[in-house]
Amino acid sequence: MNRYLRFACICLATLLAPLAQADDEPGYPVTNPFLATIVGTPPQLVWPVPDELEVRQSDLSVRVLPERYLPPALSRYRELHYRLAWHNQPAPLVFLIAGTGSGYDSPRLDYLKRAFWQAGMHVIVLSSPTNHDFIAAASHSGLPGLGQNDARDLHSAMSLAVEHAREEKNLQISEYRLAGFSLGALNAAFVAHLDQDLQQFNFSRTLLLNPPVDLYTSIKRLDALARTQIDGVSGGDSFYEHIFQKLARYFEESGGTDVESGLFYGIQSSDSALTDAELATLIGAVFRFAAADLNFMADLITHGGRYAPAGETLKVSTSLTPYLRRALFCDFSCYLETQLWPAWSSRNEGKGIEAMAWETSLYSIEPFLRNNPDIAALTNADDFILSGDNYRFIADTFGERAFLYPHGGHGGNLQYLDTVKQILAFMEGDNDE
Repeated sequence: MNRYLRFACICLATLLAPLAQADDEPGYPVTNPFLATIVGTPPQLVWPVPDELEVRQSDLSVRVLPERYLPPALSRYRELHYRLAWHNQPAPLVFLIAGTGSGYDSPRLDYLKRAFWQAGMHVIVLSSPTNHDFIAAASHSGLPGLGQNDARDLHSAMSLAVEHAREEKNLQISEYRLAGFSLGALNAAFVAHLDQDLQQFNFSRTLLLNPPVDLYTSIKRLDALARTQIDGVSGGDSFYEHIFQKLARYFEESGGTDVESGLFYGIQSSDSALTDAELATLIGAVFRFAAADLNFMADLITHGGRYAPAGETLKVSTSLTPYLRRALFCDFSCYLETQLWPAWSSRNEGKGIEAMAWETSLYSIEPFLRNNPDIAALTNADDFILSGDNYRFIADTFGERAFLYPHGGHGGNLQYLDTVKQILAFMEGDNDE
């Protein structure tokens, strides 16, 4: 990862929290959606959960596609890894699906895992179908991004994982529940829809956390963040140098070097404050790295030859950096146009890209979502992955099962006291909270 991106991400993740703490207004206090997405919830407003070491958990793996060949450099992805948190007595099991490009071990999912486990549930955490490990180990097509296909891949992986967990930990399951964040929420909706026909898990609760409604609308909005224009900045390295120089200038002017106590509260109150454009570009850059990961692994699995030459053996000693660097020039829209759309259109002659987009949107399963009392959605009015029409669709389709908040950006309030209280109330079957 670019050194300036690493520096900026570390600083923003750990240092912007003091700024959030400065607002004493009731409710989730961070009203800037980009800032909320980065800083999350101020520590004193976080729903308390056990420390990681207190949770009974293990990282396990299961072979989903035994016939798939992977080059030696990727041999560690032959099995799909997942995280299991369990109890020694019968309990509901909740499957938790990660967001765009994220793995089963992402910090946001670890928090949700602890919250569900503390509430008495077993938890199996799965990577996003767009994460490299899932693409390699569990994606039949190697081209994630189609709602129904991804749901089938996830459902298969879930079936194998739960049987494996039963064998390994003597898991006793009373019922099944399902939740996902961001793209994982859209995946969860399609998995629940598929399971309605298969009748395997019969989910008693399904919760969509910050879901995209029209995935390809959200993709365009995310790609646009990385292209936000900032005065005096002409490219990726230039942007991270720009952020670095702002921080360095503040250090110099303030005479302080303490990166743990109130740094960003001071920065955001100074002439070196990060603008909305800078915050948006930083978020977009993180998603751009997720897109590069997706582009590279999908191309490798399908032998496309765009990034790693087709037929070339990637040895354990082979550096993947040059290939990933090439993939950085291709964002989510580029993946859609160069890999996903050609494969889909070859099987759907006469249909346009709008048809593919509709089939992967929540619009396509609207009757199921509207009429199922056991599925709910939670989102924020200022979530930048949603258009106004997307937000209104969630409010109208889910009705009383739409848990809507004014602020929080994209998942920034998922640890907030009131938000977690609502999440647990629904997942435990009590909507009167």
